[in-house]
Amino acid sequence: MPDPAVGLNRAVADISLTREARDDLQRAAGEAANRGATDATPLDVLRALLANRGSLAVQTLRRLGADPAAVAAALPPDGNDPAIPLRQLIVNANREAQVLGHYQVDSIHLLLAMLYSDSPATAAPLQKAGLTMYDLRRNLQTGQRPGATATPDRALRRRPLPRLRGVLGVSPIFLGLLGLVVVSGALLWFDVLPQYVGPLTVVFVASGWISSVCVHEFFHALTAYLGGDTSMPSSGYLNLNPLRYTHVLMSIVLPAVFLLLGGIPLPGGAVYINSAALRSRRWQTAVSLAGPLGTLLCGLLVAAVFGSCLRLGLIRADNFQFFTALAFLGTMEMFALVLTLLPVPPLDGFRAIYPWLPYSIQAWSGRIGWYGMILLFMAIWFVPAIGAPIIGAASTLAGLLGFDPAFVSIGAQQFRLR
Repeated sequence: MPDPAVGLNRAVADISLTREARDDLQRAAGEAANRGATDATPLDVLRALLANRGSLAVQTLRRLGADPAAVAAALPPDGNDPAIPLRQLIVNANREAQVLGHYQVDSIHLLLAMLYSDSPATAAPLQKAGLTMYDLRRNLQTGQRPGATATPDRALRRRPLPRLRGVLGVSPIFLGLLGLVVVSGALLWFDVLPQYVGPLTVVFVASGWISSVCVHEFFHALTAYLGGDTSMPSSGYLNLNPLRYTHVLMSIVLPAVFLLLGGIPLPGGAVYINSAALRSRRWQTAVSLAGPLGTLLCGLLVAAVFGSCLRLGLIRADNFQFFTALAFLGTMEMFALVLTLLPVPPLDGFRAIYPWLPYSIQAWSGRIGWYGMILLFMAIWFVPAIGAPIIGAASTLAGLLGFDPAFVSIGAQQFRLR
């Protein structure tokens, strides 16, 4: 005999339900299974709904003067309701949710659907109790519960966060970058190729830094997805693939040149976000700040490795070059953090305040585009009054995380091309 729960899963496959509504439907499937039925009916759903005393549907019934227990007692005992299948009831409930501007089907929408004319077995006892669709909708949108400050449907008007199952992944290219970090780090640790300390330091720091850029951009994309931009999975931004975050000039050429020549890590990744799809200006700001948070977490991870080895006395003469490279990488993460938080277009610090700025300033920043970052880099390099405070802030953060300036200096000398 078919399991009513299987039929229920098919009926709600493409419908977004609140936990309350899902519990009521599962309880209805259990009712059907107990009496040996192959599928739950709208009567089973109504009986399960009326038994859920804390649901919005039952609270609304009570506010309208109806007794849920009396309505339940008036229902036919066999649960037979041949008028419409369960799937049609759920479709009707989803239609009610859409009309009311709600993002998920709740018990109250199931109750409204039971008053439709094509479901007389449930409509009759509800109408006998004095309930109408008009009264239910009106109370839902305008009624106040005792001590409440908002209408009962306010929570249903909030767009739920999307599910993460099936949309997150890890790119083989990202795993390859981590492999480069591990292999080059191991060669430095065990001093296998002492004559190639410089190139190994370059590979270790560069691959570690590119990996952190992937994490930075992943945090942008993940927050944007949670905030309403559902294009993130199809864009490939949620699998840490560096090739998905690239802008040929700004993401590859200039950052690589600047990092190798000047030791300054430009934030070269790029995630294209549909800001119009985000829920609010607060989400736009959160998306902008999420990337620096990812960079900070990478810096903290590097600091945790460095600090743990330092406390355990694992730093020796034969692995000294590994820790100088590690300290330099951690300092570059702090530099990137300070740099991205500067309120200069198109950096994240500016994008965080962008939604709150006057339109004229927004339009001005759009005309500047990526040139703002290039000008900033040139100012850091050639104008000490600008570069010194930024470098000082990054050095201070690196010091707070435990990176010895002497280690950082040696790592920087090994990294830079001569």
